[in-house]
Amino acid sequence: MLNDFGHLLRSAEELLDAAARHAARVVADCHRWLRLLGPAATALERPLAELERAAADVAGQLRTMLDRPGDPVALWLAGERWRLAVAAPAAERAATFTAGFLHADDRWQGPAADAYVRALPPQHEALLHLADAAGGTAASLRETAVALAAYWTAVGATLTGLTAQLATAAAATASPATAPAGAALALTAATECIAALNGLDRALTLELERARRTQQALLTRLADGPAFPSGHWPVVVAASLSDASLTDGDGSDWSLRR
Repeated sequence: MLNDFGHLLRSAEELLDAAARHAARVVADCHRWLRLLGPAATALERPLAELERAAADVAGQLRTMLDRPGDPVALWLAGERWRLAVAAPAAERAATFTAGFLHADDRWQGPAADAYVRALPPQHEALLHLADAAGGTAASLRETAVALAAYWTAVGATLTGLTAQLATAAAATASPATAPAGAALALTAATECIAALNGLDRALTLELERARRTQQALLTRLADGPAFPSGHWPVVVAASLSDASLTDGDGSDWSLRR
């Protein structure tokens, strides 16, 4: 579905063009037969006007979407970069900040050594939060990509049905006797298509809003979460670590445990 997205859009454009041609033929045929239909002509004029408006609505709605269809492939690839380049490395690094990583404390003592040990847990927590937020971002991007591709797949299916119905209607309007039935079929098809497209638009809007809320929540966690004081990475170099010398004789020296 993602790999064929370009083809999906081209198909939607072709179907939309075909539907527009069939609708125009229905209208042109019916106008040609109006003078031959006698009293039935008045009953046909209103459906024709409604059909023209409905066909214009379908075309306008979809042309706007086709101008900016989104790019689910780019969204998916961005999600994969968040997963592979951020979430996975952060999780791997966090895994090293365990009790086994504190063996330096087994041999060293002093204020600097104590500060070093105290600095590790906040780093571990921050890395875990970063991995979680990056993983959530990756998942949200992938879900949005799938939703966008599904939207256009459904649009394509809707246009396929519309085009088939309009083709049947156009065939019916080739004769004055069946022209009213053809016009009614065309109007019904266009009206149902508009309803279907509106439903798809609402579903996509809800999905995009859900993705926006998810992304905002992830940003808030990074900016205001306890793992990131004041929206910053926890301090690595405390004052006690600023002097890590072994021989200058002050109280902050690192020294071997006895």
